[in-house]
Amino acid sequence: MAKRDYYKVLGIKRDASKAEIKKAYRTLARKYHPDANRENQSEAEEKFKVISEAYEVLADDEKRPRYDRHGHEGVNFGGGGFSWDDFTHQGDISDIFGQLFGGGGGGGGGGGMGDIFSQFFGGGARQRGPRNRGADLRYDLTLSLEQAYSGLEQQVTIPRDEACGDCSGSGAAEGGSAVTCSQCGGRGMVQHVQRRGFMQTVQTGECPQCGGDGKTVDKPCPGCRGRGVREARKKIKFTIPPGIDDGHRLRLRGQGAAGPRNGPRGDLYIVTSVRQHRTFQRQETEIVLELEITPAQAVLGEKIEVPTLAGKVKLKVPAGTQSGAVLRLRGKGMPDLNRAGRYGDQHVRVNVRIPKAGRKSRAAWEQLRELDGESPSLFERVRDRFG
Repeated sequence: MAKRDYYKVLGIKRDASKAEIKKAYRTLARKYHPDANRENQSEAEEKFKVISEAYEVLADDEKRPRYDRHGHEGVNFGGGGFSWDDFTHQGDISDIFGQLFGGGGGGGGGGGMGDIFSQFFGGGARQRGPRNRGADLRYDLTLSLEQAYSGLEQQVTIPRDEACGDCSGSGAAEGGSAVTCSQCGGRGMVQHVQRRGFMQTVQTGECPQCGGDGKTVDKPCPGCRGRGVREARKKIKFTIPPGIDDGHRLRLRGQGAAGPRNGPRGDLYIVTSVRQHRTFQRQETEIVLELEITPAQAVLGEKIEVPTLAGKVKLKVPAGTQSGAVLRLRGKGMPDLNRAGRYGDQHVRVNVRIPKAGRKSRAAWEQLRELDGESPSLFERVRDRFG
């Protein structure tokens, strides 16, 4: 079944601001909340999943431009389609549901945002995901334009939490065990009541005693102080695909920090930065090259050798080429990151270099002027055209 346009899903214009996107999502989330659609809950859940997929793309600074250029193909979520694991705006969701449903989250009796998403996305999310999931990490990687063109295998060393070797990640010393947190009663969340005059606001947040895990240890491991993790340095290997963009986020699932007390790992995000090149200018998948040629080459035409990221190639300069003309080398631009085997073009902007007249060259130009015999002369027309 063909997917609907994400902008139409949220009912917004293509130039909508982030605030407008978030507002539209908030409105639709309220409309399709299961408690408001008890008679047709399954249809509401499906619609909620669709609007969440649209929000994930349009609220993301990286995915939205790719979608605008390539449509759904540019933001393919894999064979299984969009899932909660693909959603990276949990903070926005918490804010939205906190306002919609009275502080939203979690503990106790029901209707928290984790429960909502566990229904909509197949049970995989639970309440905020596993409570003791490890932190997501970020590594900034700078590349040359040549590396971005060809892609490469890369290895980096990062500091990250690893399971404590003394307690095998449990957080408990020998003879100790996990017990229900006394502050939150195992829910992992606590409520805070704020009163302002006649107004009362109830906010739900992570339990400070157990860190949202719902459990503590009665005899903490001295090596990790009960956390179950200790910082270490780890070598990570990964592949940079050809055509990587400046500011691209490459997600390495399960390569983030280890979770406290044997919790699952977070993810590692490699954020790329591509250095400016001395010779080439990049414009998405297009490459621009400034090239100087002589007046003779411009007037008579010639096949000349020009550089590309794939190596030197021959370029035909047509006779009568004017300064500022742009010649195209098809398929000699950057690889398209979202379309395997496709390349942009290289655009060669021609600049005719007018030399200073020396003894020999002046005589040649004078001879051309005499041979021309027209007014204005050939010399003047060349000068006017390329000067």
